[in-house]
Amino acid sequence: MDKAEQAYHEAVKVLRDCASPFGLKASALGSGYPQVWARDAPITALGALMTGDDALTHAARVSLETLGAHQSGLGMIPLNVDTRTGSVTTENAGAIDANMWFVLGHHAHLHATQDTAFVQQSWPQLRSALTWLEYQDMNGCGLLEAPEAADWADLYATRYNTLYANALYVGTLEAAAHLAEAVQEDGDVYRVRAEDVKRKINLLLWLDRPWDGRAFGQQLDELKAMRLEWFLLYQNTATLTEKPYYLSWAGFREFGDTFDGFGNMLAILFGISDAAQTERILDYAHAAGTDAPAPLKAFFPPIYPGERDWREYYRSRNLNLPDQYHNGGIWPFLGGFYVLALLKAGQRNRAEEALLNLAAANELGRTRPWEFNEWLHGRSGRPMGHPLQAWSAGMYVCAYHAVRLGVLPALPFASSH
Repeated sequence: MDKAEQAYHEAVKVLRDCASPFGLKASALGSGYPQVWARDAPITALGALMTGDDALTHAARVSLETLGAHQSGLGMIPLNVDTRTGSVTTENAGAIDANMWFVLGHHAHLHATQDTAFVQQSWPQLRSALTWLEYQDMNGCGLLEAPEAADWADLYATRYNTLYANALYVGTLEAAAHLAEAVQEDGDVYRVRAEDVKRKINLLLWLDRPWDGRAFGQQLDELKAMRLEWFLLYQNTATLTEKPYYLSWAGFREFGDTFDGFGNMLAILFGISDAAQTERILDYAHAAGTDAPAPLKAFFPPIYPGERDWREYYRSRNLNLPDQYHNGGIWPFLGGFYVLALLKAGQRNRAEEALLNLAAANELGRTRPWEFNEWLHGRSGRPMGHPLQAWSAGMYVCAYHAVRLGVLPALPFASSH
């Protein structure tokens, strides 16, 4: 048994320890995250559903039932539900990605079980969740707008048209198309919107293109049609022509040019990037060391005090200092998405190497081996987060199945380049 296979068996143990009567907890320990989180549970379920374990399949479904039972009257899925009380946690009560992972979680469950009756039962909640997302497009441009720190990176200053939220929205709309068809409704309306979001992400956030007067004028006209012309009108475009990856966000007269690891991997997996863009993104991710000493850093390079996007709240609990947490820290669950992106790009050798590095990272622990820690320091590679994290284990299972068994998790991936 090699290290990768050993890591797989250890990951399944963690997943079983995270199962609860309310669904998949984010951590197996009460001192970690004893809640069912709207993003963690569906991400974890991507791996849990691949194991074929009946108890884990049941926990994945119960997670969705728990979250759906607490949906707001306007359609918002709560960020998390506490397994100790069965109630919604008041801190960080909402997030733009909770609704999207709720939809994607149902898609994954349907793919694994073919249980269309559950989709039929949940369809009113799913439609309401999708309607809530439509209202997050505050200016009618077709993209989602998000306030600062309103997604998984809840201590990081992305804002307005963020790559992560909108790339995830593409996958959500594709998943919604499959779910709609499972209940005999029209799925094409969601596919059309997904294609529109793809086009607009490329228009607004991909800037590694030749700049000439005609190309610039055409792009500006398209941005004006989206009511987003201020983005390029008020920037020195010469600074924005050499980015071999999608910008992390665009806002009013400003933009973010740090490399968003999660957002760029989703752009690859959901077919937002073409083959040439995908190659540029993955080449940069490797050359810049965002996959070292383990995959994958959340954002790179780190933001330091005194820089424009530094926030004093980054010091909260000593978390988001440079090379830590979202600010350049390594998240093993993101490493799973990185492995999947490498495979989609046909880079099997690098995917195998990344899988082994990810196994080694998950073996590290502060108190015990095979800790599947939440996050590691971006330079030292040492674990600094909570142990026995469900999504660290779940995404390792996904990566292992994809590399060693040739089976992909149940996400609405675009076809390989």
